[in-house]
Formats: sequence, structure tokens, C-alpha cells
Amino acid sequence: MRARRGTRRGLRALAAGLAALALVLAPAALDGTRAAFSATTSNVGDELATRQLQPPSGLTVTQSCAAAPAVTRRASSTGTGTASVALPMPAGTTAGDFLLAHVAYHDGVQTLTAPSGWALVGQSTNSGSVTSAVFWKVAATGEPGAVFRHPNSGSAVLFAGGVTAFRGVRPVTPPFADAVGSSFTATTPSVGTSNAGVQVVHLFSKTQGPLDPAPGATDFYGDATGSGDTVHVGIRAAGETFAGPGSTPTRSATAATSSRWVAQAVVLERVADTPSANLSWTKSSSSWADGYELTRQVGGGGQVTQPAVPGVATQAVTNGPLVNGTSYTFRLSASRGTWRSSAVAAAPFTPNC
Repeated sequence: MRARRGTRRGLRALAAGLAALALVLAPAALDGTRAAFSATTSNVGDELATRQLQPPSGLTVTQSCAAAPAVTRRASSTGTGTASVALPMPAGTTAGDFLLAHVAYHDGVQTLTAPSGWALVGQSTNSGSVTSAVFWKVAATGEPGAVFRHPNSGSAVLFAGGVTAFRGVRPVTPPFADAVGSSFTATTPSVGTSNAGVQVVHLFSKTQGPLDPAPGATDFYGDATGSGDTVHVGIRAAGETFAGPGSTPTRSATAATSSRWVAQAVVLERVADTPSANLSWTKSSSSWADGYELTRQVGGGGQVTQPAVPGVATQAVTNGPLVNGTSYTFRLSASRGTWRSSAVAAAPFTPNC
């Protein structure tokens, strides 16, 4: 019995010793496991960051302007009458053409009845003997002829008028100036303009007309009303391209009789040039990117994705056409398939061509 108890005590002592040895050896084993784990998860040189899709940098925007075509005349037409004048539309007039009407009459200033859509540019009179009114509008599809009437439908006032269709004109009320006199020759005034490539229209109205063409300008039309001892109203119109900016040239038209006249100058500006945005940046450092995603935000609206920009080496693109006076914000990110980096934004850009 004593032998068995001794054996048990020995076994217990041996177990206690082995447990103590295990406690001694455990830290060393853990150190080895930790070392092996660290070797497979190390991030030497910030490797995880470099594996991310890196955005481009330094996004900048500059403006370019595509020049609008020059103002050109399509055609003109004229008419005469009593108490009113009917002006047919010039041949070939199409929707969007700029229409300029010139209505002269033997009377003082009257508030003429104009067709719907016609706006008054200016009206000039000379001693109540001859008055010239200038109107404009943008032609609609199937634009009809225009009839301008004296407010007194029973009047015997003589009218003469003309209308000209132009292409490429900015659809705003044009600058206008006038001059009056009494002589054989009528001369238009000069008009200051800050724009380039404008069309200057010279308009002449004269009692005891008709007037000859104005040297130095392209003749548009001439007409006159009345016959014999009846008082005439003669008109003439001509135009020319002025390179500008500056003061427009003056032109003169002469008649066989010295009498009162009104001369007017109208400056038609070209439609605005079309702006685009030239974007440039420093490429992404992620050589495995396959291109860039560009977004464009108009004013305070939402972002709209623009056509893809292929190739990580690409560092410039042109985006347009844009609208003058509208604010745009561009953002650019690197792409890899459906992956996107963070985006870099350019300062808000407002074109003004």
C-alpha cells in the first residue's frame, strides 16, 4: 500500500514539473508564431497605400473659343403704300434669321401698329416731314410678310419700307444712331462698338426721293412712293462688314432734289463665340489605372459623367460646347474597370467668349 502511495506522489510531482516546463517554453513558441505572422503581413514602404488607385492631381481649366460665323445678308424686299406698307418676307428667309425692317413715312412721329413679335429699335423724324422707324424680330418657321400701319387708318400718309433677312446675328436689340438734315445728300452717323466682325446697316429716308446707292457699302435696296407733284418718300439701305472694335464708318446717299432727310445706322453683332474648357492635370501614379472619369456640374445642379478619358498617361482633354456666363465645376478621378479613385476638383469655371 505504501508503495502505491509513493508511486502516486511521484506521478503528481512529474506532472507538476512538466506543467512548469510548459509555462517556461510557451513564450518562446509564441514569439516564433508571431514572427512568422509578422513576416507575411508587413507593410514595408506603405505598400498598402501604393496598391490603392491613386487620383490625378493639379486639375486646371482654361478657356477656348470657337469663332462664330460672320453676319451675312440673305435677301431684302421692299414695298410702298398709303397709310400702311406691306413688306413681303425676303426670298429664302428661314427660321432663326434676324429680320430688320425700315419703315419711312411722310409725317411726324407716330406709334405705328406693328405685326406681332416686331420690336422697335428706334424712330427718328425731321421737322415732321419725314420719319423713319426701325424694327427687328427673329424669323419663325413660315414667317409671313409684315404690314406696318399708321394709327389713323384713313390717313393719306405715304409709306415706303424695306426688310432684310440676315444670318448669324445675335438676337438682341442692336445699337442704333441717327442724324437729320436738309440737302441733296444724306449721311449716316458713326456708331461706337466694342465688338468685332459686326455688320453695319445704313438706312436713308428722304422727302422728294428717290436716293442713289451709297458708295463704299453693298446696296440692299431702294424704293420710293408718290409721283408727279405728290410728295415722295424715298428710301435706300446698304450694309458692310466692320472689323471693329471702334467707330463704324459713315456712308452717304444722294438724291436729285435737296430736301429733308433722316439717316440711321444699325450695328448687328455676331452671335457669341462658342466656349469650351481645356482641362489639364498631372497623371495618376497608379500605372495600372486604365484611364480617368470626368464629371461636370452645371451651377448648383448634379454631376453628370462625361465621355471616358482612356489611358493613364493622358493629361489633357477638351470639354464642350459650353454656355457663356454659366458656371461649371469639373472633377476627375482615376479609373480601373469599375473602380474609381478619390476625385480632384478644379476651381469653378465660367466661360466668357
